[in-house]
Amino acid sequence: MTRSFEQLTEAQFDDFAQGHQAGSYLQTSAQARLLARRGWQTTLVGLVEDATVVAAAVLAWIPVRMGNLFQIDGGMLIDYSNQALVNEFVAGVEKFAKSHSGLFLRVVPNEIYRRYDDEGVQIGAANEAPMTTLTAAGFKHTPAPKGWTTNASPSWQYVKDLTPVLAADDADKALRQSFAKDGKYYLKKTDQFGIKLRRLGREDLTDFKALTQHTADRLDYHDKDLEFYQIVFDEFGDDAYFVFAEMDFPAYIAGQEAARDHLAEVVADLDARIAEKPNYKKLQRQRAEYADQHKQHEKRIAQAQVEREKAGQDVVVIAGSLFLATANEMIYLYSGTYDEYKNFYGPYAVQEYAFKQAVARHIPHYNFYGISGVFDGSDGVLGFKQGFAGFAEEKVGTFVKPINGPKYAIYSLLKKLMGR
Repeated sequence: MTRSFEQLTEAQFDDFAQGHQAGSYLQTSAQARLLARRGWQTTLVGLVEDATVVAAAVLAWIPVRMGNLFQIDGGMLIDYSNQALVNEFVAGVEKFAKSHSGLFLRVVPNEIYRRYDDEGVQIGAANEAPMTTLTAAGFKHTPAPKGWTTNASPSWQYVKDLTPVLAADDADKALRQSFAKDGKYYLKKTDQFGIKLRRLGREDLTDFKALTQHTADRLDYHDKDLEFYQIVFDEFGDDAYFVFAEMDFPAYIAGQEAARDHLAEVVADLDARIAEKPNYKKLQRQRAEYADQHKQHEKRIAQAQVEREKAGQDVVVIAGSLFLATANEMIYLYSGTYDEYKNFYGPYAVQEYAFKQAVARHIPHYNFYGISGVFDGSDGVLGFKQGFAGFAEEKVGTFVKPINGPKYAIYSLLKKLMGR
């Protein structure tokens, strides 16, 4: 048995990564190309045993004070229970980094430490293997923090297992049935509203950026620039789903008017029956219920007419998202919603669209990505994602190892002194 640390071709890397249980969009040749276009240097590395790749990673580096920061985000793709394999892979990365002015190596594995239900109660045992092997290999460990970040892959995420849906005779029906009460309710509303879903072309990305920037401004966070979205579109190709939920006001108003008119007939019929049986309480309760529904449709028609006039067009974007697909998972990355159209529940329709794409591609795992890790009801994003009935995951955190020890000690001291 011979094993060597090598730079891999894109075909070698993707063949291995797509079949790995911890594979994600962060560990793809497309992501390596994206990083290269965003100012990083990248290479695909792996351990090869008898012509077979047994471990691999996208290795990226960028200049920092006193050298280069080397990073493996979403990797290594390796058996963390095998200390010898981890040691050998890390030694190969270190040797490569030293020859390229490496200062330190940061590894952020796509490995789950603990899983939780919607109440924040741990499910099953914790996964200690990555912490054990990486610490033994000389890394300093920082546990996954709680809270939000838009500058790195999240430490906490919300996911859903799609294998029961994929095994069902009617996958679309099983998918909708698998959602929680809120998810089903709001999706029924989007059906009634006639929300349309549209996959975007590259020429639509300016509109997509306008949506995400509007949302970032409203919620006070930093959005990606247009070039980033264009690079994602270019490099991930058919695996990148930019999606809009759109409201067709004339169609919506016509649907609401039809429902209103039907309810008017029902109320008129009940009025006639009440006239015959004025003391029949059940009929009066039914009339009050249907009259209230009639009023709600009138309200929606008026609201839509106002919004249509304000927009100056018949069809408007109400929400949108970017999803990336790999063999392992469909991941929800970036999104936006126009606040004035929030009552049309566009984000629910967009999510179901991506779920259906995952099912069509037989992808077993759906990743809603970031949550705060707080289960006290204060995380509204978690609340939205819980409408689709999944569970929360806490990742293992971040691991750092010096490549040039003396320089890294000075670098760390300077960072501390500068308060960074």
